[in-house]
Amino acid sequence: MMNILLPSMGGSSFFKDSYFPKMMYEICGKTMLELVVDNFKELDPEKYIFVFSKQECMQFHLDQSAEMLTDKTKVIQLENDTAGALCTCLMAVECIDKDKPLIIANSDQIIEVDYQKIVAYFQEKDADAGLITFPNIHPRWSYVIKQGEEVIEVAEKRPLSKDAIAGFYYFKKGEDFIEAAKRALLKKNSHEGKFYISASINELILLGKKVLYYDIPAEKYKSFYSPAKIKEYEEGKH
Repeated sequence: MMNILLPSMGGSSFFKDSYFPKMMYEICGKTMLELVVDNFKELDPEKYIFVFSKQECMQFHLDQSAEMLTDKTKVIQLENDTAGALCTCLMAVECIDKDKPLIIANSDQIIEVDYQKIVAYFQEKDADAGLITFPNIHPRWSYVIKQGEEVIEVAEKRPLSKDAIAGFYYFKKGEDFIEAAKRALLKKNSHEGKFYISASINELILLGKKVLYYDIPAEKYKSFYSPAKIKEYEEGKH
């Protein structure tokens, strides 16, 4: 059994004209929140951990919506924005089972893959951490440098290679992420003042941990970072 952590904090300029929160944006007749939860159902996680804005929960009841989708929901509500996704994830530290596998994923995406197969690959190889990668060169993403089957370096918003991270991070144990994240914060390993989850991967690499990757075709990665990308996804479904 594993934990799936889905941080959802920080506004997006792409959705500034939307009255409802981004997670309530409707895509093919379902909210983004529903699609994201559905995307992980095959893994049958022990718990889904959401980190939401307290204001959005008070005004739009995001917490109640998440709790209706699954009885495995844990919701953390934050009053203020954090200094990046890494900090947002650490705010959920008390909900993370330290000795169980942890997946952290973007809350505005789905990946059309067999997650069971991917997780099984990381587990069979006894990886301490694992990333899903796809071909890209846009500085919007984080990137990896590969050596054989392992990742030896990652960088945020800088194409070190053509291998972008698809917003999916697997950790063999929750405590591995927590300790690596703390190390990244202590070193002030940020990008333009924001701390990203990719920084924790570099810390694991520096500790000599085994970090693997799993390549997927670009078309399998569906990011909903803008209304235009959502429209593109919907048109592809017709």
